[in-house]
Amino acid sequence: MNHKTFRILLVAYMILILGLSSIPAQDFPKTWLLTWDKLIHLVEYFILGILAMKSMNTISYRTLKIVLPFGILFGGLDEYLQSFISGRFSSGWDILADTIGITIGALLILGNDKE
Repeated sequence: MNHKTFRILLVAYMILILGLSSIPAQDFPKTWLLTWDKLIHLVEYFILGILAMKSMNTISYRTLKIVLPFGILFGGLDEYLQSFISGRFSSGWDILADTIGITIGALLILGNDKE
């Protein structure tokens, strides 16, 4: 797939993240999976990091300097928006998990591209 296809997937994935974040807590099914909140955030933003890197024209350290702040800001925006949703709240720990996830995903793509 080329970078334009990944860009479309990236935007769709970001819309999915925001859509799921806007669901009130009481509307989520009660499941044991939600007890792993920080791991869910990490995996969610790991995927975002991969898609963001792959959506760029070239993959380099310069690209990484664009993707990481973008992902961190998006994670912060997502957490901020959650603070307005019934039963949801913002968490700095969630932003940290998001940051770790996007960093690992982006570095994985950078590392694989350099080989």
